[in-house]
Amino acid sequence: MSGLILFFSRSGTSKWLLQRFAAMIVLSYIIFLACIFITHREMDYSEWLNLNKSMSMRFFSFLTVLSLSVHAWIGMWCVLTDYITVRLIGPKADFIRSICVKFLTLIITLYMLWVLQVLWRL
Repeated sequence: MSGLILFFSRSGTSKWLLQRFAAMIVLSYIIFLACIFITHREMDYSEWLNLNKSMSMRFFSFLTVLSLSVHAWIGMWCVLTDYITVRLIGPKADFIRSICVKFLTLIITLYMLWVLQVLWRL
């Protein structure tokens, strides 16, 4: 329950912690794949397909893409709120920033749906 509170909280500390946690998941996925490639130098297509068909690998891949999406959304939100301001752009900055955030959310959502489709088609 506290994880959901952390995710939906508006505090900068919670966003920072969530972004670092997401980065750790992405890093663990990269290390896992590196270990696979090092230990299976002669991996062919059928072995790669079998690895990616397993439920645990699908879950780990989806969790990684979800973490990457959260990490990217928080990072881009920070950039947008830092640089699209009334002081820098003028009175339309709030409108422009809200459009950019909505567009970013749409793109990340479409990306997540595409990844779900690819992962569960294997």
